Amino acid sequence: MSTGRPTAYRPDFAEQARKLCRNGATDREIADILGVCVRTFYRWRAGHDAFAEALTAGKELADDRVERALYERACGYEYRDVKIFNPGGAKEPVIVPVTVHVPADVGAARQWLASRRPRPWAGEKEPEETDMSRRWQEALVRFDEKRPQREAAEAARFAESVEKRVAEELARRGLQE
Repeated sequence: MSTGRPTAYRPDFAEQARKLCRNGATDREIADILGVCVRTFYRWRAGHDAFAEALTAGKELADDRVERALYERACGYEYRDVKIFNPGGAKEPVIVPVTVHVPADVGAARQWLASRRPRPWAGEKEPEETDMSRRWQEALVRFDEKRPQREAAEAARFAESVEKRVAEELARRGLQE
């Protein structure tokens, strides 16, 4: 049995949330607009499939618009505009249509490529192998190849030290022949 006031979810909230997400609203902003706390908003998202799907669809639309805008900014684009002139002595202003060129933005291009082709463009390059790193790798291989010999030598030294201690202890107790 649940306690507390029941939430007032209505099916039309799904469409409102989709439109708000499409326009870039955050979860907190949507909760405020719908008149609920963020916790209730997340409960609705978890408990109402239509609401969750509407949020996802709206956010995808917003992401698509931003992605397209980033792409256009990366490549450069043109748009039509008008210039309004007021020449001296003219009775009316002169309206001239113009084409405005927005040049490509290197930062936007780099961001686009880092997202779409992360291998060569993400910025985190794999470290180049230097002569020193190659020598370290070779030394580690040689060290590892000699491991059985080192372990055998260490075991022999240990056995020898144990035998020596046993002999000393027996001699101390007067039990050695």
